[in-house]
Amino acid sequence: MNRRILFSILLGILLVLLSGIWWFSQTQRSPSRRSTTDTISATSQKTEDSRLQTVDYEVVYQGKQYHKNAVIYVPDSYQDGQAMNIFYLMHGSGMNHVAFAEVMQPLFDQWIAAGEMEPMLVVFPTYYPDSSFVVSNYTEDYPLNHFFARKEIDLVMKTVESKFTTYAENPNAQGFEASRNHRAFGGYSMGGITTWDVLVDKSQYFHDYMPMAGDSWIGQVTGQASDEAVAETLVSGLKKNQYGSEDFTIIAMVGENDGTKYSMQPQLDALRQNHSDLITTDNLTYWENANGGHNQESLELEVQHGVAYLFQENEAK
Repeated sequence: MNRRILFSILLGILLVLLSGIWWFSQTQRSPSRRSTTDTISATSQKTEDSRLQTVDYEVVYQGKQYHKNAVIYVPDSYQDGQAMNIFYLMHGSGMNHVAFAEVMQPLFDQWIAAGEMEPMLVVFPTYYPDSSFVVSNYTEDYPLNHFFARKEIDLVMKTVESKFTTYAENPNAQGFEASRNHRAFGGYSMGGITTWDVLVDKSQYFHDYMPMAGDSWIGQVTGQASDEAVAETLVSGLKKNQYGSEDFTIIAMVGENDGTKYSMQPQLDALRQNHSDLITTDNLTYWENANGGHNQESLELEVQHGVAYLFQENEAK
């Protein structure tokens, strides 16, 4: 009897030990499985992330040298060695280009994920030489806008496109001209005004133009400010470079309640009426965002609407 009791006790102890060994082995495997899952999840999350990268350059304005930078939105799908379209997007008066890039980054991520925007490099430059040039009177910005469009944009392009893989085989005038179908310029408010100047002076480098909430002030340079004269100047670069109606796209946008539209519309009408051989319904799009004003919300809505039109010429080929 005592032997049976002793045997039962020993058997129970053995079963407990075996169960403990099994439980210990399972708990040691489980962290390994969780670790693998966490690693996969982290890698997947990382592949969904874009990044903002800053590049530096030097520019001389009115005899003084300034150290400047531009911020580049780099979508997750970008890979060194694989060419990607590039969009230069200029801020408005008083805005900071770094803060502008930080606000737009998550929106670009969302639009790309939703298929509303193709993956592209987006460059956020600034026309201000430094913060001392930021003043309350936005009309004082125009000399900076004009200088950027005529001179500084070349430095920005060379700096940015020597560090990222775009369709320019070489970051020089010849490379930029050969790859113009894969390059766009746009801007809001004073950035929109800058965009019109880029059309005048740099049409050999850009196919698409996205002026938002800004008319052309080029009449301040030429001394001819009538809508008809401005329209003539706006197409002068296209004609000089012997471009036809299929060689460019303009997506002009403004808020419905933005007073800027009353200076934009007459210029657009003059373009259509006086240059119908070059300006057509296919290459000039005009859009008003409903109830939109002159503010950050309108800026974001107009960028969202406009980016869908960029680089469509490449899709058609």
